[in-house]
Amino acid sequence: MARYIVYSSRLKPSKVKGEFPDILYMYIANDSHIGWHYTLTTEREQAYVFDESEIKEAEFIADCWKMQIKELN
Repeated sequence: MARYIVYSSRLKPSKVKGEFPDILYMYIANDSHIGWHYTLTTEREQAYVFDESEIKEAEFIADCWKMQIKELN
């Protein structure tokens, strides 16, 4: 069964001239065990993992928040 995460990434300029920029990732996390209250997190371990039955919800959230969907291996 396929699993997915919803995320976005952006570059943060390096403080040291000549070094590569840092890549910052933001993930969708489920903030409630009672219902679907989504929030953002920078911690990959806290990201909400969508399964195949939730792909429509993942697509909707990704579209609303201008994020991407990635399939996990």
